[in-house]
Amino acid sequence: MSMAHHFRPSLVPRRCHHQPLLLLPRRPQHRIFFAPSPSLILVGRPPCRPRAFSSPHASGDDEAWRTRQRQRPRRSVHFVPADNDRYLNKSLSLGADTVVYDLEDSVRDKVRGREVLRSFLLDRSRATTTHDDGMATSSHSTPMPEVLVRINPLSGDHWRDDLLASFDGADGYVVPKVETREELFMLYGVLSELERGEEDGIGSASSLSSSRRRHRRPRVLLPIATETPSAVLNIGDIARGPRVIAITWGCEDLSAELGGTCTRIDENDGYSAYLDVYRHCRTMCLLAARAANVQAIDGIYQNVRDVSGFGKEAHDAMRMGYDGKLTLHPDQIPGANDAFVPSVEDVEKAHRIVTMWEDGMENGEDGTRRKGSMEYEGKMIDLPHYVRAKKVIARGEACGVRRQRDDDAVVVAQVGVGATYSNVVAGVGGVEMTGGTSATAAAGGRTETTPFPRICHGKYLEDLHPGLKVMHYLTRTVTESDNVFFTCLTLNPAPIHLDHELSRENADALLGGDSSTAALASAGRPLFNSMFTLALLVGMSVPECTHGTTVANLGFSEVSFPKPVYPGDTLRAETEVLDRRESKSRPNQGIVVFRHVAFNQRGEEVCRATRQALMKKRP
Repeated sequence: MSMAHHFRPSLVPRRCHHQPLLLLPRRPQHRIFFAPSPSLILVGRPPCRPRAFSSPHASGDDEAWRTRQRQRPRRSVHFVPADNDRYLNKSLSLGADTVVYDLEDSVRDKVRGREVLRSFLLDRSRATTTHDDGMATSSHSTPMPEVLVRINPLSGDHWRDDLLASFDGADGYVVPKVETREELFMLYGVLSELERGEEDGIGSASSLSSSRRRHRRPRVLLPIATETPSAVLNIGDIARGPRVIAITWGCEDLSAELGGTCTRIDENDGYSAYLDVYRHCRTMCLLAARAANVQAIDGIYQNVRDVSGFGKEAHDAMRMGYDGKLTLHPDQIPGANDAFVPSVEDVEKAHRIVTMWEDGMENGEDGTRRKGSMEYEGKMIDLPHYVRAKKVIARGEACGVRRQRDDDAVVVAQVGVGATYSNVVAGVGGVEMTGGTSATAAAGGRTETTPFPRICHGKYLEDLHPGLKVMHYLTRTVTESDNVFFTCLTLNPAPIHLDHELSRENADALLGGDSSTAALASAGRPLFNSMFTLALLVGMSVPECTHGTTVANLGFSEVSFPKPVYPGDTLRAETEVLDRRESKSRPNQGIVVFRHVAFNQRGEEVCRATRQALMKKRP
């Protein structure tokens, strides 16, 4: 039996063996083995049973999980510089299926980039839960996009620090300039060690809660598989690498390696087409992905202002068979999301083809057999058309375009597409249809109109258990115009909200002995209307708590304003569920007691309210 059958290996280039692989606490049974090849050393530990060298997956990385990962929608894979705080804070709300925080080309100061990204991802990790299906939700059950990090090339030294800085919050990694599958095995070994440390509560992962560590699944890999000539020739092996759930391609680095001067040419209609060598790479990426049963993600479209050209290329990629596309600018995300979602017409057509084909089954004496080619809408269809129709239906299901039954009529409903598609995928939130009046089916079960979905982001009664705490993501900087407008709308002529002179006269009384810099700077300005503050506090709580799931607001039992609010303050909100009970007279509803608290930019409490709401039960 070969040495490879006696331990679980990872691969490390021998030229790096004098450097520590990672600053990780090692278990006593971990040993270093020298392989017959002089270019590699093997780092591993004896497993509980023999494991073949070719096995690419960690012990917890089961086939069902890999299947779910490969079926997860990745229509838009959006790149964000990891060192830009403003871009990071906006990135999770752009509507992309996957967000990639870039530590490679777009970041010059690697140390600062890692520090900024580490802080951001730690905050995200504490506020989210990763479930067994790989989907992440925030603490208030709002679905979150997949988070990947593009590390630096494995041929250099920066990637180790990239892993340590981002491991606590990353769902996986984009691997640039990968040339061989052996490089992915080496990265897989490092990730496995980090994940074992995470399970045991050692290393940087120990900062996470035990419940979060329990829900962690293996990090996924998305290699950029055509950035060097060697990579293009090895793309089939790269696609079969460990933890690989998708591959993508790039041509700019390849062009530099080849000594080329450009990657595209302008055609007559203004659309930029790839030169032959890069068109070949695009085709090879798709073929390699399908052969390895992983997703194929189309490359970037550099002209971020050419939204029309991006849309054409995205639809071209979809027709080829790609699953998604890389995006560089937020304006490209809607085009990618739209391109890789089948229309309701396509889904309905696919269902008809599948139904007709399966109705053509015959049971012979020698088992099941199928009739030959069949005619559909004047065209001949056979087995490949049936297979393609099944894939259209599967993609539609993943992205929220699904067929529903309304009595005896067939209705195809497009639900949750775009920024809200993940409500359907993750199984959280809800989709309500207006009772039977929004869709009309013609004779024969053919769809005439499509129902309009009502998306519910709030929580149902069953989700609102006492003790639940929610930190709301919406914030608001209040302005003097807000104050004046609200005061006038509510016919409230109180001069403390409108009169600057009176405010200056009352400055000492308002300070109440508070000599802090913030208090002194605010004194002398009109007070913000407290009813606006209360309304804003409740409003900020709606998306994660009661959006679409509340029947009525029953009232407030406590309202207080510990600190004044002034124009220019930025407010945020937190909510805690104090009590919950089912309604005796309404079997499908119940009463929930919320405590909402608003804070200003200095963390000072400015409003506290306890309210009761009549909530729906989960349908």
